[in-house]
Amino acid sequence: MEFIGKREKRQVIIASISYIALIILCTFFLSLRGMSTLIPVYVFNIACDIIGMVMGYVLFVCCIIDVQKSGTDLKYLLWLINVAYLGLFADAVAWLVDGIPSLIPANMIDNTFYYLCAPLEAYFFWQYTMNYLKVNKGIVTKLDKVVRFGLYIAIGMRIINLFTGVYFTIDSQGVYHRSDLYPISMIYALMTMISALVAVIIERKHIELYQRVIFYIYALAPIAVGIMTLAVYGLSLSPVVVMMVILLMYCILNVSQGKEKAASDRDLALASAIQENMLPKTFPYLPDRSEFDLYATMNPAKEVGGDFYDFFMVDDDRLALVMADVSGKGIPAALFMMVSRTLIKNRMQLGDSPAKALESVNDQLCEGNEAELFVTVWLAVISLSTGKGIAANAGHEHPVIRRADGLYQLVEYKHSPAVATLEGIRFREHEFELHPGDSLFVYTDGVPEATNSENELFGTDRMLLSLNQNPDAQPQEYLETLYKDIAEFVGEASQFDDITMLGLKYNGVDA
Repeated sequence: MEFIGKREKRQVIIASISYIALIILCTFFLSLRGMSTLIPVYVFNIACDIIGMVMGYVLFVCCIIDVQKSGTDLKYLLWLINVAYLGLFADAVAWLVDGIPSLIPANMIDNTFYYLCAPLEAYFFWQYTMNYLKVNKGIVTKLDKVVRFGLYIAIGMRIINLFTGVYFTIDSQGVYHRSDLYPISMIYALMTMISALVAVIIERKHIELYQRVIFYIYALAPIAVGIMTLAVYGLSLSPVVVMMVILLMYCILNVSQGKEKAASDRDLALASAIQENMLPKTFPYLPDRSEFDLYATMNPAKEVGGDFYDFFMVDDDRLALVMADVSGKGIPAALFMMVSRTLIKNRMQLGDSPAKALESVNDQLCEGNEAELFVTVWLAVISLSTGKGIAANAGHEHPVIRRADGLYQLVEYKHSPAVATLEGIRFREHEFELHPGDSLFVYTDGVPEATNSENELFGTDRMLLSLNQNPDAQPQEYLETLYKDIAEFVGEASQFDDITMLGLKYNGVDA
């Protein structure tokens, strides 16, 4: 189970213990009473219940580890499986304790619990259907209120049955008997299923035919079986039929979600390819220029990320460097990244200083920014002939500089706000100078904030320690070493954020 998280592993372990324990308990009670004391139809019912419980356990585990299931869809499906499973357990126990006078209280409680499962199954199927269809309007909203109110009445009637025997009784010999009013106990489940069918019919244009069919089957199959066995006391197939239909529903509806996921994966792969091709990745950059050596990498946390780096010549002497991090993840952040990168490059190539470029880009990105995304940016321009540079830091990480024959150290100074947070922002500039043999390292917060399974951050201290293992290394070498150190630190924990880095070594004009 290495492909699922800790929370899912814990759920699977708890479910395994609980579900298997109940299956073993049923088998133990069966062996304790002895099949010879049970009429054949009871043995058949119990065997069907145990088989259904095994199916329920497998189905529950599949839902937990299924990456396509999440949110309220998963919540209500799991509740539906759990209640159906408990219904099977209660049905099996009911046959095992039937006819034993000393177990009359257990028989009464167990059958009451069994009767509670039917309305709860209907209710959770209703909720699952509404969430799957994403319906929250019109007559369906009104039906939802009726369904909730009806559930309270159905539960109340089952509690009243303990004192009145309106649905069933247990005689002095411990034998279960249905009352003449037993069919009334099915009304809530029947009406709720019909309401679900109404919602499916109303929303039929938004779902495929085979999806509609599976909802129809779930709603109608248990009702049909219940009606057919209504007059046949001793035959109880509804619980196992419910579990079989849930299994069928899970499999068929997963076909639809699998298709959607495949289409989404193709879109993400295309977006990832577009993003990768937008970032400069030909190294060495300008091999005929000996004044510097440069290398950069980006490792997105998802298929596409919000980080980006860039480097380009503003003119024959000046080199521009960009390191940025867009808030958010996925395709929206990637699109915002692409726009931000283009705007920054355009302004710099028009001759703007870093501060002026960010001011212009900030105002442009604020226009129509309904998603309220923003981007932290470190932007600098360096004269290759003199090593003098000007940088603007818009809410980004502190850069790192290593002087010739020295060690890598953070360069800390006051930042400006992030880009796209508020129109009209003015950005501060910071002057610096590189001498031959000096190195510059810039990065996004995915480096210091890389987190291991113990929730420890990699931090800037470990980052500097990694860089200073071999301070004379060329940019490509120390970036690869740093990424390896991050990976070893994180271990099996998932990568939470994009990890983007850029290293530059200044050789000077006489190199």
